[in-house]
Amino acid sequence: MASSMMKLIGAGGATFEVRDTAGVASILLDDASVGDTFLTGVVAGTATASKAVVLGASKEIATITSATITTLTATTGNVTTVNATNVAIGAAGTLALDNATASATGNDTTQTATVTKMAGTVTTGALTTAANATTEVVLTLTGVAAGDLVFVTLAGGTNTTSVVVKSAIATTNTITVVLRNDVLTTTALNGTVAFHYMWVK
Repeated sequence: MASSMMKLIGAGGATFEVRDTAGVASILLDDASVGDTFLTGVVAGTATASKAVVLGASKEIATITSATITTLTATTGNVTTVNATNVAIGAAGTLALDNATASATGNDTTQTATVTKMAGTVTTGALTTAANATTEVVLTLTGVAAGDLVFVTLAGGTNTTSVVVKSAIATTNTITVVLRNDVLTTTALNGTVAFHYMWVK
């Protein structure tokens, strides 16, 4: 089979021959021979329409308008959306947050625990909180600020008396969850109460 050939002039005037022969799928040129030479209009670190993408010195790339990715794994650093209207997760998708468990200690008035994850499950000590009374569970979590969002749902425990989450409030490095005995008269709580929490900036 006939083959065609073209010559490329690299950095320093070096000449490279590229032959279109059967069985040759690609040609690789090393940096030492070619230097930092790109197609006209290509800037390292910036995406250009209809051009090759060249990463910047810190392996970064900017100005990509859209990308379809099957799996995106970020081992370190932040994933930030700027001016995003929506972040959508498909019907079969899940949002997996780093989480941990913690045990709170204290009395019927106040229980405390230190947590280190943005989500987790906290279990109180055994409570005997009176009917229609409350117990504050104070979580210490570095990074929390006033106005942050906190979501709390009950997750069981040994208590069999009706209990509800009255409030969950974020302040500096603290989340205060207030549990209320939901029985109006007579019956006290009679065991531990577990709840899930999720903190969102």
